[in-house]
Amino acid sequence: MTPARRKFITRRGFLVKTGWVAAGLTVTAGLSYPFVRAAMPVMPTLNEPALEDGFAWVQVVPGGTVRFYCPRMEMGQGAPLGLSQVVAEELNVGQQQIECVLPDTDETPPFKMTVGSESISSFFDPVSFGAAHLREALRAVASEKTGLPPGRIKDARGGFLGRDGTRIAYGELVPAGAQVLSLEEVSAPDKTVPRYAVRRKGGYRAIGHGWKHHELEAIVTGRTVYSRDVLVPDMAYGHAVRPPAFGARLQSADTRAAEAMPGVMAVVMDKDIGFLGIVADNPFVLPAAIEALKVNWEVPQGLDQDEIDARLDVDRLRANDDFEHTISEEGDIAAARRSARHRSAARYDTPFASHAIMEPRASVVSVKRNKVEVWCASQDPFFVQRNVAKAIGREIGDVTVRSHRMGGGFGGRVPCQASVEAARLSAAVGRPVRIQWDRAAELQNTYLHPAYSHHIDAGVTREGLISHWEHDFVSSPIVTGQVPSAIAWMLDMTMADFGTKRGGVSPYTMASRRIRFSDIRTALAIGPWRALGAAPNAFAIESMMDELAHKAGIDPLEFRLRNLPGPGHRLAGVLRRVGEISAWGGPAPTGRGRGIACAVYKGETAVAVVAEVRIDHGTEEIQVTKTWCVQDCGLVINPDQVKALIMGNIVWGCGMALKERISIEAGGVEQRNFDTYEILRHRESPDMTIALIDSDAPPVGVGESALAPVAPAIANALFAASGKRIRKLPISYDRVFPEGRS
Repeated sequence: MTPARRKFITRRGFLVKTGWVAAGLTVTAGLSYPFVRAAMPVMPTLNEPALEDGFAWVQVVPGGTVRFYCPRMEMGQGAPLGLSQVVAEELNVGQQQIECVLPDTDETPPFKMTVGSESISSFFDPVSFGAAHLREALRAVASEKTGLPPGRIKDARGGFLGRDGTRIAYGELVPAGAQVLSLEEVSAPDKTVPRYAVRRKGGYRAIGHGWKHHELEAIVTGRTVYSRDVLVPDMAYGHAVRPPAFGARLQSADTRAAEAMPGVMAVVMDKDIGFLGIVADNPFVLPAAIEALKVNWEVPQGLDQDEIDARLDVDRLRANDDFEHTISEEGDIAAARRSARHRSAARYDTPFASHAIMEPRASVVSVKRNKVEVWCASQDPFFVQRNVAKAIGREIGDVTVRSHRMGGGFGGRVPCQASVEAARLSAAVGRPVRIQWDRAAELQNTYLHPAYSHHIDAGVTREGLISHWEHDFVSSPIVTGQVPSAIAWMLDMTMADFGTKRGGVSPYTMASRRIRFSDIRTALAIGPWRALGAAPNAFAIESMMDELAHKAGIDPLEFRLRNLPGPGHRLAGVLRRVGEISAWGGPAPTGRGRGIACAVYKGETAVAVVAEVRIDHGTEEIQVTKTWCVQDCGLVINPDQVKALIMGNIVWGCGMALKERISIEAGGVEQRNFDTYEILRHRESPDMTIALIDSDAPPVGVGESALAPVAPAIANALFAASGKRIRKLPISYDRVFPEGRS
């Protein structure tokens, strides 16, 4: 078979072809970009950004407005705002001069999917690099216009200063028509071009300031158009019938009654791919039409919570000494165990969980002979583009995805089921079709965060140092959880899922350690959830650290500091600071307890949390009343946005600790709405005090970094308040006090 030929298009050619440079000034590098690949497999967009990619994202348009085609999707984390501040820093403009756009797939070359708290850490440099080169290209135009050497064209707000301090605004330098400057015409891509986002430390004009989000007013006044708000001419309404259980297969369907109903345009069924859907001319027809369908499914037997728990049971694997991966092994465990003055062994468990995004997914797709348009909200619009093209047998270049803001993502908005469903229905009826999921569909038909089961055996020497650390755990593959089963076995043989093991190696110094785990597939759909494995792994590690500290009679904060690699460790800084702002060590209010925990997200972002818990025996409630959090995430682009993200992580961590749990019955998810899959209510949210470490280090991830320590801090606080250890989440009053009020 002849290998598929790769087609290349230059960035300049791409920009001209798509109309991106219809007006204004654009700088582009003379490099080839693999924009279209024949027979491209349908995989998420994984290409890491290069410095030169930044040229395709920033443009100055007539009038002097800076248009920023942000290569990050917006799901509430505010990455477009932070990166806009980087652009503003380089171009010496204010927020009002920047037009930040979530690009459609025909407006920029493909960029990496928005995941992993990478938006600032990975895209800071390319955005800064591209914007800085655009500034210098504008300076060259100003030099040509004034006759002054570029070195005498000084920076000014929104432009430059020419002779005698005369201001030259960017708008005066930008043509009404299209002008593309190749870097070869101005200068080669030059890593020595001054980058103000890097060089102005301590004197930033945009970075470090609390800009408000450019969509804030539109969001709170209801003007923001989410994907479920999209209206296009001649639009019809669709519904896809989804399986009642994981692995269920469509066998047959009697569609006659539904097809005969007024308003039903078509019932579309393809047994080969297991697809069944209805299209109607108005959405109010759909519920009755769905009810009228008689569908037969082949449902796998024996898939329930007990069966899954048995597969993901760490004690079963320990009994057979059967773990697939050893991720750390050093020292002599047996000898170190003998040196321990205090020992503790315990099991810790966390359940399956849902993303519980506030906006259930929706999509509008219009399939026409010469063009396919998709209006949706996704963490990876190029993945949507490829999936839709494959689903309806079209070329990738035929499909344009119009990106919208997401009402939550958290790893769950990479899949594009609603868009694929709408595309199939639109292709069948020849009209645009909207698919809109409800809450039950969202909970039952997307992938889950897997359950974890841990066992840790550890000890402390007479000097208060960790003597040994034996940590075994079992869960399911997260990053590769959605890989087709035909090739999953090969991945499982050759690699340990990095998402499952994330945060599994303790940051503390210990004489001997062994950390093993197994990532076992089940019939459930598993995939990325906020912070991947960092939160369940931190729950086990930081709970055991608390147990060891109390057995050794050492203050839990002091115990952690004593066992870090050194006083300069980033965790040491956040631990000491959180102790200061929480007045750690002082007496807690009557009936309350305080706990502490910490973690390093992806080996970069150091976070420490103190939680205060109150037990109300009258109402039989456990409430987190206060939290204190300190985070070291390097250079802070927007402190208000970072603190807002930390608040979101704290609320999520409280929900993880006290409420959130998915259970399986008859092969499917039991929970159908927020009455059974509970998240934290407003009245249950704690008071929060947040501090950020002042740093000039490069920025690192903040979107999900503060989640990991929250649940163990709460569990440790509960022990301080009640003397009872809870090692299984979620925590409930009945689990703490099975004998009743105490």
